[in-house]
Amino acid sequence: MIPIPSTIYSIKPIESPRELDDSFPVMNQLRTDLTLDVYRELVAAMRPQGYELYALYADDTIVSLAGIEVRVNLYLEKHVFVYDLVTCMNHRSKGYGEMLLHFVHEYARDRGAKYVSLESGLARTEAHRFYKDKMDYAITSYSFRKQL
Repeated sequence: MIPIPSTIYSIKPIESPRELDDSFPVMNQLRTDLTLDVYRELVAAMRPQGYELYALYADDTIVSLAGIEVRVNLYLEKHVFVYDLVTCMNHRSKGYGEMLLHFVHEYARDRGAKYVSLESGLARTEAHRFYKDKMDYAITSYSFRKQL
């Protein structure tokens, strides 16, 4: 007899207010300064610009999230920018981030994008190793900002 996997995986867009609220505990592990109210406000403000939020579910549980947007600029031309990529701390090292990032790559290809681009905080060395070594991303620049 062939064993049947007991976990059902799916990737779906976060669209309803309830889905957004359900995604907050996972997103808050990456964006720790956010409150639920601010999360709702920012996502609502970002959506008209093209921001989309996708969840990877293991059975009915959100285990990983990707916040993405199709963008165009002079140096990357048409690309998908990954604003947020997070896997719930209780579900890390199970391949969920890789599964979701592969989904983002396909999403980008389907829309005619030349690249997938993202930024990662300096202290997130494990994430850097994941992007560079496992997912074959190149480190191409520094990101700068000035608080006003």
